[in-house]
Amino acid sequence: MKLKQITSLLLASLLLASCSSPAGDGDVTDTGTGAASDAAVDTAELSEMEKRALMEDDLPEKDFGGADFRISTKRGTMYEIDEEEETGDIIEDALYARNRRIEERFNVKIVPVITEAGDGNTHVNEVRQSIMAADDAFDLSATYVFTSGPLVTDGCFLNWLNMPYNDLSKPWWIGGVNEKFRVGDAIYAATGDMCVSTLKLTYGVFYNRTRGADYDLNDTIYDEIRAGKWTIDRFIEITRDAYTDVNGDGTRDGGDFYGFTAEKATNLDVYTFAFDIPIIEADEEGIPQLVYNTPKTIEAVEKVNKLYWDGVGAYIPDDYSEPVNMFRSGNALFTTTYLTQAFSTFRDMTDDYSILPYPKWDESQEKYMTGAMDNYSVLGIPVTVSDLEMASLITESLNIESYKTLFPTYYEQALQSKYARDAESIEMIDILMQGRNFDFCTLFASTIPGMPWLFRELVASKSTSFASKYSASEKGALKAIEKIVKAYEDNAES
Repeated sequence: MKLKQITSLLLASLLLASCSSPAGDGDVTDTGTGAASDAAVDTAELSEMEKRALMEDDLPEKDFGGADFRISTKRGTMYEIDEEEETGDIIEDALYARNRRIEERFNVKIVPVITEAGDGNTHVNEVRQSIMAADDAFDLSATYVFTSGPLVTDGCFLNWLNMPYNDLSKPWWIGGVNEKFRVGDAIYAATGDMCVSTLKLTYGVFYNRTRGADYDLNDTIYDEIRAGKWTIDRFIEITRDAYTDVNGDGTRDGGDFYGFTAEKATNLDVYTFAFDIPIIEADEEGIPQLVYNTPKTIEAVEKVNKLYWDGVGAYIPDDYSEPVNMFRSGNALFTTTYLTQAFSTFRDMTDDYSILPYPKWDESQEKYMTGAMDNYSVLGIPVTVSDLEMASLITESLNIESYKTLFPTYYEQALQSKYARDAESIEMIDILMQGRNFDFCTLFASTIPGMPWLFRELVASKSTSFASKYSASEKGALKAIEKIVKAYEDNAES
């Protein structure tokens, strides 16, 4: 049975279960969890993602009497929260089915509380004002990570490690980020698979496979990645001299062909994740420490400056939308951007492309790593919540069901099958997603001065003066971290 057929069968089974079809003599039964019986499909043929749909959870059966479960969110991230009706789009219908299964199982109604403002700070301020006023306006909030630090330090959220039904060690919680946001025995902002933004905003290296044939790369690049030889030095080597004056005007512009193009903002943040260079890291006692100032960081700034600005093969425009448009038009061999471009800008691209992991620092680095744009969602249960049991249980169920069906629908049916252009892309995306890396500093980007975007700012300005720029921000950053740790301690005592 082919991958697409299997995934479609599983999704169809789940949709039937959500409609409370009575169990009969067929292959699909309603287990009470919205999962298809493992007798329905030969699991030996399934990928790990597809096996998720067959998992059963250990949550208790509860009836909340039709209560509203209210989630504070932005209009722009409703794709994580709710879909009002089936549309025929497999991703939107998977979201719709997820919520309906949960609503039926626990007798609740999932209700978005929507902030219309486009920026994350406005949403955070509205959440904070609501909690401070104790107006009980929502049971869960989903806010942009880089703006959410003040909600933690102001004591707006409960500790996820003390919740009755939430187990952050489970695979539907993204442990790599949640442990980074931990101080001592407390995690106040957490991310799970209901936060689909962590997938959509994960960064990769997009490779034009059609143009790669001109450089004899298609027979080597995947083998190099498998062998651990895809490093920043190799990336520079491939792209540095790849340039053609396509329009013949003697000027390097967006109408020519380049080895590499990228914007000079969030793309640059990812290199510290890719090279495993933490900004803030917990010590043996779980207390965050500033660890950014190392020889490796200084050398990394120099290497990425070299990638961006040395040689004729890189084109870094001021217009942030130009690189992805150039790549779509076949004017670049590589670009770095987030995976949601596969669902939008690149879906009608003529050339074949693959999605590769970011390069490693060197061959001794254990694995390929990457990061996500800093506006993925984090979850918090407000201290003013009126029904803690419901808030904890429904949040856990949302993440479980997303892990089982919604995330795989994005990952396999859409990202891997519909938009990935070759078999190697599926393997490469697996490598990419297994190496997602995070940093404590991202959560507190709005309160730790200088550090979150220091790397970005240096490379964007063609500077390698890490030491002086770091020194200018170090004192303020240390004071900010001290205040954050104190806030965690105070919240634990309250």
